[in-house]
Amino acid sequence: MTFETLFDTVEKKAVENKTDLLIAERILEAEKDWIKPLYDLNEFILALETEIGGETSKDNLIKLLNRYQKKGFINSAWNTESVTILLEIFEFTEDNCLKTVFENLSKKINAEK
Repeated sequence: MTFETLFDTVEKKAVENKTDLLIAERILEAEKDWIKPLYDLNEFILALETEIGGETSKDNLIKLLNRYQKKGFINSAWNTESVTILLEIFEFTEDNCLKTVFENLSKKINAEK
């Protein structure tokens, strides 16, 4: 799903489930803070997996934040903010991997169209 489609969905409040709407809003906010431009959710996951060196689990995102901190946030301040926002998503879901969260959200939004 592209960020443009996700943005339009959020703007129109075209998501029935309020939790899904909160997750979509966090994803959009995190994408805006990511230092490199991204086109869609899949590209975001791939960028995160590359940055992490593995899957986008909550634990791995926390480790990534710690790595940024150890480097003194040099060249990573925006990504730090983005990852911090992404970690908030785990407050709204029982999933432990952002890839799964992104996929489930995309399926729900596509089904509601």
